[in-house]
Amino acid sequence: MTKGRICLIDDDSFIRDALALGLTDGGYDVMTAPGAAAGLDLVARQGADAIVTDLNMPGTSGAQLIAEARIAWPDMPIVAISGEVGANAATLARSFGANAYLQKPFSARTLIMLLEELRSQNQS
Repeated sequence: MTKGRICLIDDDSFIRDALALGLTDGGYDVMTAPGAAAGLDLVARQGADAIVTDLNMPGTSGAQLIAEARIAWPDMPIVAISGEVGANAATLARSFGANAYLQKPFSARTLIMLLEELRSQNQS
């Protein structure tokens, strides 16, 4: 039994693959997508327990994805990730509806601990 299904969305295949491997090793079922539209489609078709998305992607931004996901799935935990330095990215992510923000680089273990914290908050 897995800890849950995560939809991981990032246009950088290296980051996407590394985080997917870490999450899988941590007991999660992981679906990946290279962009916002593909990620939203995956969640709509296959369901997810949480979304992890990059903020800066070509085409539809991660911020727009967060806003659309928040409307479609109001209670789903959403974690925004970005390499942007400073508080602006975190503020932007939260203003669009993200539950949490992680600045790249970070370890898969850090992401797992955050997902577990968000899951426990959702269950209480």
